[in-house]
Amino acid sequence: LWMFTQFYGVPGRIANERIDSLLEAFDLQDKADAKLRTVSTGQRQKMNIIRGFATDPELIFLDEPTLGLDVTTSIAIRNYLREWVRERDGRTMMLTTHYMREAEELCDRVAIIDRGRIVAVDTPAGLKRRLGRGSSFLIETTTFDPEPIRSLTGVRGMTARPVDGHMSIRMVLDDESVIADVISSIVSSGARVIGLSKNEPTLEDAFMHLVGRGLE
Repeated sequence: LWMFTQFYGVPGRIANERIDSLLEAFDLQDKADAKLRTVSTGQRQKMNIIRGFATDPELIFLDEPTLGLDVTTSIAIRNYLREWVRERDGRTMMLTTHYMREAEELCDRVAIIDRGRIVAVDTPAGLKRRLGRGSSFLIETTTFDPEPIRSLTGVRGMTARPVDGHMSIRMVLDDESVIADVISSIVSSGARVIGLSKNEPTLEDAFMHLVGRGLE
């Protein structure tokens, strides 16, 4: 960590103070003298974040900083990033992420990129408003192949994930009436509806609406 601050010409005393402060912020004080090869994946990711911020940048690029990390570590990193941006005017963070919730929490403006093409740039609230009258539903079912639902008239976008032995299906519909056709399709496939709820639109819903599918 100290070596990287020297690449940027940070005076030694200031560098050490920053490093100590960041190690404390990320609960890594006990690893200050550890060899990198001896720390866990989560601790190594925290160290990479510290390395980027130890030079006190005005602009920082972060490429999926919480990818593959446990919930506790991810929350710690997101909390730090949020406070860092707010702490002083003029700071800018450029973040790439597949986690729509992360983008919604941390970003003032979001660019949605699909197959290498920017399809929309707006605030998170502005992107969600593009749903118009669309409705967002979460359906939990027994296991089945949900792909036929995607082709139903009125289904703008859908994601389906296996969760604890059942299916969790999130979809954006043109209007609420389409849900009847969706449920009919589920039942005719031999599956059973376990739970159904209507949700406030999320950034993931906006993504599905704009590109016609969920994140891969």
